[in-house]
Amino acid sequence: MPDMVRAGRTTPTYRPIPVVRAAVAALVAAFALLGCDAGGEPSHASPSPVQRASREYRDGHLVFTVLSLRCGLTAVAGTHSEAQPDGQYCTARLRVRNADPAFHTYVAAQQRLVSADGARATPDSFAMAVRRQHERVEIGGHDLIEIEIWYDVPKRARVTGMRVSGDRDPDGYLSGETVRHAPDGVFVPLKPLTGP
Repeated sequence: MPDMVRAGRTTPTYRPIPVVRAAVAALVAAFALLGCDAGGEPSHASPSPVQRASREYRDGHLVFTVLSLRCGLTAVAGTHSEAQPDGQYCTARLRVRNADPAFHTYVAAQQRLVSADGARATPDSFAMAVRRQHERVEIGGHDLIEIEIWYDVPKRARVTGMRVSGDRDPDGYLSGETVRHAPDGVFVPLKPLTGP
């Protein structure tokens, strides 16, 4: 250092240290490997199939949207239990909106899965308990809920959609008339995705 000061330099100059260059090269190589699988090729995860939600369907005071429908599941698991189906599990995720200012009740057992042969499956009570899903939910005025429903259907069943049912409450606060509804619920066509 004293020699540099005598030569008129007040700050020393350094050449890049080979160790620093080697460390930077190692970091670049490590980041490059993060995008590769064991074979050294870049990994490209196949995109999961995307299912579009249904449009809204109204029955009674409740408005239903089927957000997803999936079949071909071989098990259900929850926080304290698991189970295998007799056939195959199908699961649906619903958004249920109360379009009225009063309370109205959603009932899981009234939401049925429909097969191509016309068969209608009701929710599987054990799978619903495993997933800790309520059988009935009182929905507040202008509120909505999102819930899942589990069904155990034959392995060869070809599911074509759901039949959703809302409430059968009076039309309004002072009305003695039952709200407009489909006697057997409203059919929501939807092709299920297969597998987990």
